[in-house]
Amino acid sequence: MKINQFDPYLTRDEISSVMEVLRDNWITEGKKTEEFKKMLQDYCGVKYAILLPNGTLALYVGLMILGIGPGDEVIVPDFTFAGSATAVVLTGAKPVFADVNLHDFNLDIGSLQKCISARTKAIMPVHIYGQSAEMDKVLRIARTHRLKVIEDAAQGIGVSFGNRHVGSLGDVGILSFYADKTITTAEGGALLTNSRFLAEECIYLRNQGRLSRGSFIHPKMGYNFRFTDLQAALGVAQMRKLSFIIEKKLHIEGYYKQFLKEAEEVRSPEVTTHGKRVPFRINILVKDPKGLGGFLQKKGIGVRRFFYPLHRQPCFNKENCIRLTSYPHSDEIFASGLSLPSGVRLTKKQIRQICDQIK
Repeated sequence: MKINQFDPYLTRDEISSVMEVLRDNWITEGKKTEEFKKMLQDYCGVKYAILLPNGTLALYVGLMILGIGPGDEVIVPDFTFAGSATAVVLTGAKPVFADVNLHDFNLDIGSLQKCISARTKAIMPVHIYGQSAEMDKVLRIARTHRLKVIEDAAQGIGVSFGNRHVGSLGDVGILSFYADKTITTAEGGALLTNSRFLAEECIYLRNQGRLSRGSFIHPKMGYNFRFTDLQAALGVAQMRKLSFIIEKKLHIEGYYKQFLKEAEEVRSPEVTTHGKRVPFRINILVKDPKGLGGFLQKKGIGVRRFFYPLHRQPCFNKENCIRLTSYPHSDEIFASGLSLPSGVRLTKKQIRQICDQIK
């Protein structure tokens, strides 16, 4: 058998949407970009959604417009993709790695509090694997210490904390539309905010120091972090089927749990009740993920290990980050975690075959 770890869910809808842009002969930011932005604003319940080239740049821009820079510290969970922390380094500030919970892999509140110093300027909760961090506690701590909050919701479209979409609760939040995300524009990201001031600062930064195109007067320093209508065309088509994609992901997760329920050596991460969740990955916890992963790969089943903890990453050192003395939870999660195939086109038969191989 040959089953990929993940495939984007693209159909004739995306082809038709992209062809519409090509026929219109306007491939930079245009009508589709505006349509995609409006769909994101309405879906996420925010006043402003600004499109950017990718999720890491969206984090960088978000940090910059919050005034983060050299000498500052930003608290980042240790268990996340490296881009969460490299965005901080790019501003000249230092990421401070906090441990995570064992039950849902999100930012551990006790560890977060230990990381706060006189230099701390912001907290970056990451809504990992499609489950919300404890945003009520994060926001309470941020208010107490007068800290900014930038939500990394790269994996979080469709996810909520209570009745609010993740990315809409902090000062700013970001989404990613990379090929393996719930919806994709190939590459791409978005910054979400309810602040007109921050939205305008973001536009200045992404649009070479201008609020609009067509002018050669640049009131502020800025860069070219713009989007294209070709990407937005993919995004519009993907947004129209988002509810279907989420429903399919939940069904796929249900089949895995059904077929693995008698496999005593296989555990599933805990499901939290903070709000709506989306199973971004199908994850299991086992004693030897490296061995099981290698076995499944030989059978033609695509799998992926969990994120390598940030405190272990070779790119981070005492010059560009701050570590605690240990990260027992982050280390334990990595040591037992494996991501299984989770593409929307997976069939019940394929999932049963995968689970039979695991057992």
